[in-house]
Amino acid sequence: MTTTVLAIGVLIAKAICIRWTKRALLMSEAYGALLEAAALLASVAWLINIYGVVSVLADRGEAVSFLPVRQVLHTDHGAIELVPAWIAPTVVALFVTSGLCLVLAVGSAVRSGKIPFISWKGSMR
Repeated sequence: MTTTVLAIGVLIAKAICIRWTKRALLMSEAYGALLEAAALLASVAWLINIYGVVSVLADRGEAVSFLPVRQVLHTDHGAIELVPAWIAPTVVALFVTSGLCLVLAVGSAVRSGKIPFISWKGSMR
């Protein structure tokens, strides 16, 4: 529940910032923009996953996994997936893209010398 509130808060704060500043990203440096994009993508992925959880809350199926959410109902004719089919691939794609943004943000920060203990400009001894 806490992570859902946090994800909603991130998206609401972003909407307010866009409205007030007329800019999509607040950070002008590449690593800052990538960190913002990673936070937004992770928030959207989490909310889509929670939508999948809520959509099958009343069903009697067996929970297979939570992230991405999967719930299966076993019948005489086989298993029926209760969660909408688009949720799992969307959540995985958004989290993978968020992770890629984080990796690129760290690489950008290292190249620009913003991380003091790891820098291409200094010695690595």
